[in-house]
Amino acid sequence: MGLELRFLKSRLGISATYYHANTTNAPVTVQINGATGFTSSLVNAGKIAQKGFDLQLNGTPLKSKDLTYTINATFSRILDNKVVELAPGIDQIAVSGGANFTGITTPLVVHQVGEQWGMLIGGGKKYIDGVPVVDASGNFVKEENKKFGSVLPDYTGGVQNSLSYKGFTLNVNIDFQHGGKFFSLSDMWGSYSGLLARTATINDKGNPIRNAVADGGGVRVIGFTENKTPVDLYVDAQTYFHSMVSANVYDDFVYDLTFIKMREVSLGYKLPLHRFGNISRHIQNASISLVARNPWLIYATTRDFDPSEISNTYGENGQFPGTRSFGFNLRLGF
Repeated sequence: MGLELRFLKSRLGISATYYHANTTNAPVTVQINGATGFTSSLVNAGKIAQKGFDLQLNGTPLKSKDLTYTINATFSRILDNKVVELAPGIDQIAVSGGANFTGITTPLVVHQVGEQWGMLIGGGKKYIDGVPVVDASGNFVKEENKKFGSVLPDYTGGVQNSLSYKGFTLNVNIDFQHGGKFFSLSDMWGSYSGLLARTATINDKGNPIRNAVADGGGVRVIGFTENKTPVDLYVDAQTYFHSMVSANVYDDFVYDLTFIKMREVSLGYKLPLHRFGNISRHIQNASISLVARNPWLIYATTRDFDPSEISNTYGENGQFPGTRSFGFNLRLGF
């Protein structure tokens, strides 16, 4: 169901669409008994209930003989994306996960009946009344199959700005998204091996956490045990970060996919061909422009990685840092 409105001789436009769809009989890979000679089967099954809306706004706030400014903005919101059913006798399917090692099982993306599509599930810190549960040594107690949230963002959008003055045109494109979870394998191993900044910070005593606990170092852990005995102590930094990985407790390595990014900036100039003599008889139009792609990650909930570049369903698995690129374009029309 949609609505499109135009005002002021189309200088202002609004478009809105609401959708409510049930996706059924999608191809689903299900695990089967290996005694059959196969380990999995591809079947048409499942039902996903989807609801959401899309908005688009476009306008021309400035328009004169020499100066024109246009803006186009989009916004999409997922209201519901629930897994209603899977294959007969199957209530969850593991879709994607990171590299696992002996004794270490990283979070998985799971489709589970009754939950949102693409739930990130794995070992996490156990909480009681909002307080983490630890043992007497300050090690976190693991909660099995903790649901960190869906890997899909709650909403996404973007803004495209275009400013033209005589022969010059400036374009600035910004996009954003909010919500969604991802697991960082690099962050986990970077913390485990002591390569990241978080392993070399200052504790609340003002001392480096890498110093011995007896010398005022260590990481402070506050919580209580299973029988609600209060725990407030300092744990050796290496022990602290090693214990989370060895115990498969991954809360500190799961992040939001929230970001705001300047995706592209370009400055172009339309060449006045009439000033070049007979060349205008062969070339109808020509322009040159400077282009910068991914010039600025304006905001992100984690600065270790660029959330907009996460390529795996569950998160990042040793991906390269984000890159900027700068280029020069020459366009000719005949």
